[in-house]
Amino acid sequence: MTGHADAMRRLDAAGAFSGAPWVREAMNAVRREAFVPDVIWRDDGDLYTRVDRRTDPAGWAAVVGGRGPVVTQVDDGADAEHGEVATSSVSDRLAVVNFLTALDVHPGQRVWEVGTGSGWTAALLAYRVGPTGRVVTVEIDRALADAARARLGAFANTVEVVTGDGEDGAPATGAGGRWDRVHITAAVTRRLPHTWVEHAKSGAVLVLPFSPPFGSGSLLRLVVGDDGTASGRFVKSVAFMPLRGQRGSGHDVFEEIRTAHPDHDTHPVDWHLAGVSADGNHIQALALKLPDVHRAIGKGGAKWWLHDGKDSWALVDDTPDAGHAVQGGPRRLWDEVTAILAWQDDAEIHAYDFGVTVEPDAQWAWAGAPGRRWRM
Repeated sequence: MTGHADAMRRLDAAGAFSGAPWVREAMNAVRREAFVPDVIWRDDGDLYTRVDRRTDPAGWAAVVGGRGPVVTQVDDGADAEHGEVATSSVSDRLAVVNFLTALDVHPGQRVWEVGTGSGWTAALLAYRVGPTGRVVTVEIDRALADAARARLGAFANTVEVVTGDGEDGAPATGAGGRWDRVHITAAVTRRLPHTWVEHAKSGAVLVLPFSPPFGSGSLLRLVVGDDGTASGRFVKSVAFMPLRGQRGSGHDVFEEIRTAHPDHDTHPVDWHLAGVSADGNHIQALALKLPDVHRAIGKGGAKWWLHDGKDSWALVDDTPDAGHAVQGGPRRLWDEVTAILAWQDDAEIHAYDFGVTVEPDAQWAWAGAPGRRWRM
């Protein structure tokens, strides 16, 4: 059985296509492997290893036929045998099914996509909208954009590949038209650009991965209102690479802040950190109520490093009989965390009952309903 057939069998067994049967048809017509380049990268744990189909066809086929995404670029295009950070990929099939089901695309519609990557999802969208529709997809990396443009040759009458920064916004579609759908394939970690909303129709759907730096990752589905706002709930858990302009900071930032702002208090830790990390409801609450707080997790989950990117930090360790929380800077980050955990324990908001509203000059998160909101 081929990798494609095996993958489709698994998706069928899971009922993945029940909400959008057209996605199954599109995936059979537009195969993922046709959009995978000769050079890909295998995840070997600490590093990504280069795999070239021309010299290792069996190794290439094993990676492409497996589950999960296929990494197609590391370290923003560094030419080496190994890489540290994945910076582009052909997405996991199930993730694409979830995205396109939430996007609810119809024939004849106009779709703006941010993050072309290999071009596969643009091809699936083109298949769906058909000859009367239009897909414009933007890719920040010129080499990736050029390669995707070549792969999308069969859809040239429907798809336009633009090289540029998708955070600059979706342009008007011409002749006073607006976008019916906005498809974002890189994660928003901070603010969603309102420019994505400005040129979308009232009732248009935006779907994007939303991954605040505290560590949650969810698929967010927004609907554009008559007043130029967009609002909606989280619908699935996802993990996607961030927009290049919204990448997080490394551990060195924590150390810089800690050095500049010595600790001022120490507390016992009453929460089991690994348990909190495994609870999507708690993490969603923390990520949305502390949108500027970065979290790194130690091996085993018993230690957290927190910082706000400016002047406050906390080092938290829940090791029995040895752990404690140390804080520094003007904010007490661990105190803020424990207050939110207590609030979530009392409120019991499910992760998918949280939502986001985007206005021209503000972004809000909310719990249960848009009226219970706070500024992000």
